Amino acid sequence: MELSDPQFNKSTFIKQLESVVYLFLVLPLLAFGWVFLEKDGNGSLRSVVFENPDLMFHGVMFIGVGYIIVRTTATWTRDVRRGTDKVKELDVKLKMLKKPIIYRNVLWALGAGIGAYGLYEKGDMIYALVFTLFLILITANRPSGRYFSKLLKLKGDEKKWMEA
Repeated sequence: MELSDPQFNKSTFIKQLESVVYLFLVLPLLAFGWVFLEKDGNGSLRSVVFENPDLMFHGVMFIGVGYIIVRTTATWTRDVRRGTDKVKELDVKLKMLKKPIIYRNVLWALGAGIGAYGLYEKGDMIYALVFTLFLILITANRPSGRYFSKLLKLKGDEKKWMEA
């Protein structure tokens, strides 16, 4: 296992990255909570998806959601691995992953914001599902030793060090 900086503290790095990731979720989470409580309080939540739909609005919202999902899941992992394959030092690889992970989570927070906005505008519960989808993506892919071990396909000593 190679490190360019023997003083590199992976636990601190992971905790800081995790804090940044969850920081981006705060605003959509607050917005969704407020909108849901307001809509529920005045009885304007609708559980029927296409009962008097605004197809243009729903279409634009789902194009945005589709773009975010495709952009962050279809090729992201392959591109990240390809970008870090040439580097041997594990700490350098982790530092290289910081910006792509933040970018991906900003897009997922934007997707959660789309869910909150759709619920605000139309009151359709389908947007609660959109919000939940992005919430699951953010929490299931949070930075951790095990996550980085799987992402980088680490084996042997590198995997033990990362997951310790």
